[in-house]
Amino acid sequence: MNYKKSQHKHNNRGKRRNNNRRRNNNRKGPYLSPEERVFKKYMNLLEQHITARKKYYELYFRADPNQKAKLEKVFYNTIEQVRNFEEGLNPEEKDLLEKRINKYNPDHDYSLNHSLTENTLQADPDEIEDPHFLPSQRDADFITDTEESTGSMDDYLAYKGLK
Repeated sequence: MNYKKSQHKHNNRGKRRNNNRRRNNNRKGPYLSPEERVFKKYMNLLEQHITARKKYYELYFRADPNQKAKLEKVFYNTIEQVRNFEEGLNPEEKDLLEKRINKYNPDHDYSLNHSLTENTLQADPDEIEDPHFLPSQRDADFITDTEESTGSMDDYLAYKGLK
Protein backbone atom coordinates (compact mmCIF):
# COMPACT_ATOMS: atom_id res chain seq x y z
CA MET A 1 0.00 0.00 0.00
CA ASN A 2 2.78 2.43 0.78
CA TYR A 3 4.28 1.55 -2.53
CA LYS A 4 1.15 2.64 -4.40
CA LYS A 5 1.02 5.98 -2.57
CA SER A 6 4.56 6.87 -3.46
CA GLN A 7 4.00 5.83 -7.06
CA HIS A 8 0.86 7.99 -7.17
CA LYS A 9 2.75 11.04 -5.87
CA HIS A 10 5.53 10.44 -8.34
CA ASN A 11 3.09 10.33 -11.27
CA ASN A 12 1.42 13.59 -10.25
CA ARG A 13 4.72 15.34 -9.89
CA GLY A 14 5.70 14.33 -13.41
CA LYS A 15 2.43 15.52 -14.91
CA ARG A 16 2.69 18.87 -13.20
CA ARG A 17 6.17 19.40 -14.50
CA ASN A 18 5.06 18.36 -17.96
CA ASN A 19 2.23 20.93 -17.94
CA ASN A 20 4.64 23.69 -16.98
CA ARG A 21 6.82 22.89 -19.97
CA ARG A 22 3.82 23.03 -22.27
CA ARG A 23 2.73 26.38 -20.88
CA ASN A 24 6.12 27.94 -21.60
CA ASN A 25 6.13 26.72 -25.18
CA ASN A 26 2.61 27.96 -25.88
CA ARG A 27 3.78 31.12 -27.71
CA LYS A 28 3.77 31.11 -31.48
CA GLY A 29 7.25 32.09 -32.60
CA PRO A 30 9.80 34.33 -30.92
CA TYR A 31 8.95 37.55 -29.11
CA LEU A 32 8.89 40.48 -31.53
CA SER A 33 9.29 44.13 -30.66
CA PRO A 34 6.44 46.45 -31.74
CA GLU A 35 8.56 47.75 -34.63
CA GLU A 36 9.35 44.24 -35.86
CA ARG A 37 5.72 43.12 -35.49
CA VAL A 38 4.40 46.08 -37.54
CA PHE A 39 7.10 45.64 -40.17
CA LYS A 40 6.53 41.87 -40.44
CA LYS A 41 2.76 42.35 -40.84
CA TYR A 42 3.28 45.11 -43.43
CA MET A 43 5.76 43.02 -45.43
CA ASN A 44 3.41 40.02 -45.32
CA LEU A 45 0.55 42.12 -46.73
CA LEU A 46 2.85 43.68 -49.32
CA GLU A 47 4.12 40.26 -50.41
CA GLN A 48 0.53 39.04 -50.82
CA HIS A 49 -0.23 42.07 -52.96
CA ILE A 50 2.86 41.60 -55.13
CA THR A 51 1.94 37.95 -55.68
CA ALA A 52 -1.65 38.88 -56.57
CA ARG A 53 -0.44 41.62 -58.92
CA LYS A 54 1.97 39.22 -60.63
CA LYS A 55 -0.75 36.61 -61.18
CA TYR A 56 -3.21 39.25 -62.42
CA TYR A 57 -0.87 40.68 -65.04
CA GLU A 58 0.61 37.33 -66.11
CA LEU A 59 -2.78 35.72 -66.70
CA TYR A 60 -4.65 38.82 -67.91
CA PHE A 61 -4.82 37.80 -71.59
CA ARG A 62 -4.90 34.02 -71.01
CA ALA A 63 -7.59 33.71 -68.35
CA ASP A 64 -11.26 33.23 -69.03
CA PRO A 65 -13.55 36.10 -67.94
CA ASN A 66 -14.52 34.49 -64.63
CA GLN A 67 -10.93 33.77 -63.69
CA LYS A 68 -9.90 37.28 -64.74
CA ALA A 69 -12.64 38.77 -62.55
CA LYS A 70 -11.46 36.70 -59.60
CA LEU A 71 -7.81 37.70 -60.15
CA GLU A 72 -8.83 41.35 -60.39
CA LYS A 73 -10.89 41.09 -57.19
CA VAL A 74 -7.97 39.53 -55.30
CA PHE A 75 -5.60 42.16 -56.72
CA TYR A 76 -7.76 45.07 -55.56
CA ASN A 77 -8.49 43.43 -52.18
CA THR A 78 -4.79 43.01 -51.41
CA ILE A 79 -3.94 46.64 -52.16
CA GLU A 80 -6.93 47.70 -50.07
CA GLN A 81 -5.65 45.57 -47.17
CA VAL A 82 -2.24 47.24 -47.39
CA ARG A 83 -3.82 50.71 -47.42
CA ASN A 84 -6.18 49.88 -44.55
CA PHE A 85 -3.24 48.54 -42.53
CA GLU A 86 -1.27 51.75 -43.13
CA GLU A 87 -4.28 53.91 -42.19
CA GLY A 88 -4.97 51.85 -39.05
CA LEU A 89 -1.54 52.40 -37.55
CA ASN A 90 -1.16 54.87 -34.73
CA PRO A 91 1.33 57.75 -35.27
CA GLU A 92 4.14 55.98 -33.37
CA GLU A 93 3.77 52.82 -35.45
CA LYS A 94 3.62 54.87 -38.67
CA ASP A 95 6.86 56.55 -37.64
CA LEU A 96 8.52 53.21 -36.91
CA LEU A 97 7.38 51.75 -40.22
CA GLU A 98 8.44 54.84 -42.17
CA LYS A 99 11.89 54.75 -40.59
CA ARG A 100 12.26 51.06 -41.36
CA ILE A 101 11.10 51.31 -44.98
CA ASN A 102 12.85 54.56 -45.90
CA LYS A 103 15.96 54.12 -43.81
CA TYR A 104 18.31 55.06 -46.65
CA ASN A 105 18.84 58.66 -47.68
CA PRO A 106 17.69 59.56 -51.19
CA ASP A 107 20.40 59.37 -53.85
CA HIS A 108 21.03 62.86 -55.24
CA ASP A 109 24.27 62.11 -57.13
CA TYR A 110 22.75 62.57 -60.58
CA SER A 111 21.07 65.85 -59.66
CA LEU A 112 24.26 67.16 -58.05
CA ASN A 113 26.39 66.16 -61.06
CA HIS A 114 24.01 67.89 -63.46
CA SER A 115 23.37 70.97 -61.28
CA LEU A 116 19.70 70.16 -60.86
CA THR A 117 17.67 71.52 -57.97
CA GLU A 118 14.46 70.23 -56.42
CA ASN A 119 12.42 72.56 -58.65
CA THR A 120 14.00 71.33 -61.88
CA LEU A 121 13.33 67.72 -60.93
CA GLN A 122 9.62 68.46 -61.18
CA ALA A 123 9.85 70.35 -64.46
CA ASP A 124 7.37 70.17 -67.31
CA PRO A 125 8.16 67.17 -69.58
CA ASP A 126 8.11 69.44 -72.66
CA GLU A 127 10.97 71.52 -71.22
CA ILE A 128 13.28 68.52 -70.71
CA GLU A 129 15.93 68.27 -73.40
CA ASP A 130 16.07 64.94 -75.20
CA PRO A 131 19.68 63.64 -74.98
CA HIS A 132 19.17 61.46 -78.08
CA PHE A 133 18.13 64.35 -80.30
CA LEU A 134 21.28 65.18 -82.30
CA PRO A 135 22.41 68.71 -83.18
CA SER A 136 22.21 67.80 -86.88
CA GLN A 137 18.54 66.89 -86.37
CA ARG A 138 17.88 70.22 -84.64
CA ASP A 139 19.38 72.15 -87.55
CA ALA A 140 17.54 70.17 -90.23
CA ASP A 141 14.60 71.90 -91.84
CA PHE A 142 11.78 69.39 -92.09
CA ILE A 143 9.10 72.05 -92.47
CA THR A 144 9.77 72.42 -96.19
CA ASP A 145 9.67 68.66 -96.74
CA THR A 146 6.53 67.91 -98.76
CA GLU A 147 7.33 64.38 -99.94
CA GLU A 148 4.69 61.77 -99.25
CA SER A 149 5.74 58.80 -97.19
CA THR A 150 2.94 56.55 -98.38
CA GLY A 151 2.91 54.14 -101.29
CA SER A 152 2.26 50.59 -102.34
CA MET A 153 4.55 47.59 -102.06
CA ASP A 154 5.10 47.71 -105.84
CA ASP A 155 6.41 51.28 -105.53
CA TYR A 156 8.81 50.17 -102.80
CA LEU A 157 10.11 47.19 -104.82
CA ALA A 158 10.56 49.44 -107.91
CA TYR A 159 12.43 52.01 -105.78
CA LYS A 160 14.76 49.31 -104.44
CA GLY A 161 15.27 47.85 -107.91
CA LEU A 162 13.84 44.48 -106.92
CA LYS A 163 11.12 44.48 -109.58
